[in-house]
Amino acid sequence: MGLFDKKFCDICGDKIGLLGNRKLEDGNMCKDCAKKLSPFFSERRSSTIAEIKQQLAYREQNKQILAGFSPMFTFGEDDKIYIDPMKQSFVVSRRNPGSWSDENPDVIPLSSVAGCNLRVDEDREEIYTQGKDGEEVSYNPPRYKFTCDFYIDIKVNNPYFDEITAKLNDSDVEGMGTMEYNRYQQMAQQVINNLTQNGNAGIPMSGGYNQPMNNGMPMNQGYAPAGAYGQPNPYAQQNAYNQPMNNGYAPANGYNQPMNNGYNQPMNQGYNQRPAYAQQPVSQAWVCPACNATNEGGAFCACCGTPRQR
Repeated sequence: MGLFDKKFCDICGDKIGLLGNRKLEDGNMCKDCAKKLSPFFSERRSSTIAEIKQQLAYREQNKQILAGFSPMFTFGEDDKIYIDPMKQSFVVSRRNPGSWSDENPDVIPLSSVAGCNLRVDEDREEIYTQGKDGEEVSYNPPRYKFTCDFYIDIKVNNPYFDEITAKLNDSDVEGMGTMEYNRYQQMAQQVINNLTQNGNAGIPMSGGYNQPMNNGMPMNQGYAPAGAYGQPNPYAQQNAYNQPMNNGYAPANGYNQPMNNGYNQPMNQGYNQRPAYAQQPVSQAWVCPACNATNEGGAFCACCGTPRQR
């Protein structure tokens, strides 16, 4: 068969136009059929005709599921992560929900998320000053401007792809420590929290994303609110011993015991003892050296009036 011989798509049977062929492991596919594949699929060349047909059947089913997908939460400004807690699923797309028909983004069950990770790619650009002759010269030592891109890498259990990458920012983010950097870092943590709750996506944690505000501050002050539909949130903040925080201050002592009168000691370590440094009551009784009478306190003997010796 010659280089310019006409080819036909092994999927739909249509003639493949010039520059329209998409090679498969054991055949050819037209560009129109290729567009129907998952946007996260990258193994076309190593896939067989039968495998591609199976995926296209899966993609037709995805259209039906996508029609009933109703996102409640949206994260990201370049790629967008849409979460539907009612359907316990999410979608990653650059498009708005009303324009998904051509792309047909995969609806991924939250239960299929195998891992979620924040990746920050940093770039630096040297900053120059102006020399005596107007040319750009380096500072001594050199100075740099740092910018970042925030990516969420989502590992999923899917027969046609195992990872989805979503870029959260749509323009360069200034380096660590800036308000913008902290905002995207917080956004990324909210995405991770919602995608890795084993199918229990609830309201995002703090930070102004679908979150009621109180005078410009998140109302929950950084603690995870109750889970979806009023259920307790198993991810509420706890201390290092997996014990509830103690009114926002020091946690309980690690033995699941309350603190003891400010001495930082457990009230009961199994011995019901006081702290070792607690003083015992001092007896006030004394014996008169003159008449040998026993006195209960006082500065003079009650019998003979002899002064108490110190």
